[in-house]
Amino acid sequence: MDRLDSTKPFDRKDPPRTARLGKVFGLLAVVSVCTGATRVACAESVPSFESGQPSGEDQPPEKGEPSEKDNSSLSTRRSLADTPGGLKEQLQSIGMTPNVWVTQIEQGQIAGDRLRDSAYGGKMDAFLKVDADKLGLWRGFRVNVQYEHFFGRDINYTDYALLPVNAAQAFVSSETYHSALSVVFTQDIGERLSVSAGKINTMTLAAQTPLIGGGGVETFMNRAFAAPATGIGVTTAGRVRDRLIVSPTYTLGAAATFRADPIKLTLAIADPRNAQDPRVLERPFEKGVVVGGIATFSTEIAGLQSFHTIRSYYSNARGFDLEDIDGVRQRVSGGAPLTKKGYWFASYGAEQYLFRTEDNPNVGWGLFSLVTLSDGNPNPVKWTALGGLGGNNLLEGRELDRWGVGFFHYGLSAPLLAGLAALQIYRRSEGGVEAFYNYAITPWLRLSADMQVVEPWTATKTRATYAGLRLQTKF
Repeated sequence: MDRLDSTKPFDRKDPPRTARLGKVFGLLAVVSVCTGATRVACAESVPSFESGQPSGEDQPPEKGEPSEKDNSSLSTRRSLADTPGGLKEQLQSIGMTPNVWVTQIEQGQIAGDRLRDSAYGGKMDAFLKVDADKLGLWRGFRVNVQYEHFFGRDINYTDYALLPVNAAQAFVSSETYHSALSVVFTQDIGERLSVSAGKINTMTLAAQTPLIGGGGVETFMNRAFAAPATGIGVTTAGRVRDRLIVSPTYTLGAAATFRADPIKLTLAIADPRNAQDPRVLERPFEKGVVVGGIATFSTEIAGLQSFHTIRSYYSNARGFDLEDIDGVRQRVSGGAPLTKKGYWFASYGAEQYLFRTEDNPNVGWGLFSLVTLSDGNPNPVKWTALGGLGGNNLLEGRELDRWGVGFFHYGLSAPLLAGLAALQIYRRSEGGVEAFYNYAITPWLRLSADMQVVEPWTATKTRATYAGLRLQTKF
């Protein structure tokens, strides 16, 4: 199964090393001298792609958005380009909201098998939201665009773990695509109903989840937290580990959302393949279709907000029959068609605030959890679970800081593990823990530290420990 019988890590040729992260920190330290000024609780949320995830009016801006922007000082403005009366402000006044984020990442494995030098790299995210109503075109129509570009190196797929330990660089990288473009069109129909369609970045959607969300650049780095499994996808060419986690990060689809506070209901349809493949745009749905429903509702417990999401999906796409692993190996090498039809998947997620500031209910910290269940064949991941604590630092003056600690477990299906063991390929379910702290030097400049301990899916390998630093600048 495409190198599945090897106990070696997934080596790759690294591009020439770029400047070290320490040099970049030194350059940006000149800009960060403004940190002695008074801080305010402000934030810039990831643009909502409005396709069923908690966002917008359903989700509080976790990083502490103020009621009024303060762009008068370099130390308090939301982004570096948010100057009073500047170009960005003028564009926003006519319905065009641009944002550019640059996230630099240094990460390495510091314990366990396969120790190696750390890697420096990162990604650039450019967002543009267009409001056709403000532009004088037609009411209720919006366009959300996200462009991503990869630079440098990362340590994903050079270790023995199943899940990428750096989700931000796992899907737009030197081995796959240097860049990615996502575009979603949304039309409101009255006050309660909206319809969206386009190429959707599902990790950006996951970034909008209360307490845990961050898209791999602000909060948790491991894919288990940054882009949780959806369990629906077609097994396609690529790395074995990409094949096992059948959750396309880029999806071509459409959704209709009905809002009746405090409940939001979404019906969705999508192509089960990764929309980064040009063939998906050229021949949509040729390998099957995904249909699903999402119910999200918010409530209060003891005056503290909580959010609950139930999802269920079904796909008629074909996958490998995991009861016949040896046959799978032969079909992969011979290019024979997939044999088992139909995937189903269900999940329940909850976020509960435990503490919040008195003057802003959207600034606080609490519990988060997610459990999923699938068919287990052809879906190779039978179940997953994650949970933890996270949110804002409530110390005065540090409300912009974010922190989190959590655990995850990916339960691989019994037919997959038994079939591999019969071939003397020893694998196991994967689990781990992760902790991070995101320090807001200013609202637009953030430095975060991350630590992960992972029990890898390669059964003969020991527990691995990873350490990372991220520096994010918002323009």
